[in-house]
Amino acid sequence: MFKGHGGYINCVYGNNGVLDFSASINPLGYPETVKKVISKNLDSILHYPDIDCSYLRKYIATKIGHSADELIVGNGSTELFYLIPRTIRPVKGIVFQPTFSEFKEALKCSFTEVVNIMLNEDDGFRLEYRKEYFNDKELGMAVLCNPNNPTGRLIEKAVILDMARRHPDVVFVVDEAFMDFVSEPDKYSVINESGVLHNLIVVKSLTKFYGFPGLRIGYMVADADMVKRMLDYKEPWTVNTLAQFAAVAALEDKEFFYRSREFMFSERTYLFGELSGISGFLPFKPAANYIFVRIKTNDVTSVLLNERLLKSGIVIRDCSNFLGLNDKYFRVAVRTREENTLLIRALKSIFNQVS
Repeated sequence: MFKGHGGYINCVYGNNGVLDFSASINPLGYPETVKKVISKNLDSILHYPDIDCSYLRKYIATKIGHSADELIVGNGSTELFYLIPRTIRPVKGIVFQPTFSEFKEALKCSFTEVVNIMLNEDDGFRLEYRKEYFNDKELGMAVLCNPNNPTGRLIEKAVILDMARRHPDVVFVVDEAFMDFVSEPDKYSVINESGVLHNLIVVKSLTKFYGFPGLRIGYMVADADMVKRMLDYKEPWTVNTLAQFAAVAALEDKEFFYRSREFMFSERTYLFGELSGISGFLPFKPAANYIFVRIKTNDVTSVLLNERLLKSGIVIRDCSNFLGLNDKYFRVAVRTREENTLLIRALKSIFNQVS
């Protein structure tokens, strides 16, 4: 079912030359090593995949300094967001809005009461610790997105760890899907502490940074006892063989990793500067590979803007269906210089028409 996520270009518009700024995927695509390893191992689909992703789990664990029994690999990070509450069964779970809609949906599917805590623009959509958020004794889980989607706001590591230590009966689930795009990840990522703190879980997507969302693969890191419990509730055979090969090849490609980060830092600075120069916009300083923007003019909405851009063959992410936002917000992915220039040119043309 279409839920309004970015990246539905093939489903909604077909692939008819539409330039997709709605999906926040690495604009450099996937590493060449991924293409090679899939081609080389194509005949492996004649057999069932490794049901436990044993090799990949050990590889990732070694790479990030954890043990394999602290990891679960899933069919994208979304599968894991549904697995966690299905295992823990919290009575209530906090979601800080606006954010990725699947957090709320995953809790609802496990019959968990969702407590939406609304962050607002007056505070820059910044999440700061407040004791009253956690006063309810039925609260069993809190989901954080770092950097947050769609606002791009970051939460410092010290804040997350402080919350987890203050509230040991609450499981803190941290989505770090876009952390590889962050310029100083050590200030924000808590992946080293997950598995050490029993109530801290980190979920990572491999498909955003490495550019193959169609393969669906991600992983989570948690305390070994927690992982053991979750494996009892996890569906078998969810990660296909080619995705497992692709994940190892991508993670081994250090040249692609550093090239992608350097490219992203340069292009998002350019695109942020150009968006800031359009008088009708207030872009929020980006931390990942997307930029969140508020429309300041009264006579333009995100819906109208999307419709007009589509006439130029461009799609953006209308954020009006995010809880806590309205039709004055949209998000754009950072793409190549040529594509970013086309977007800016189209936006300036639209605002000239409506001014």
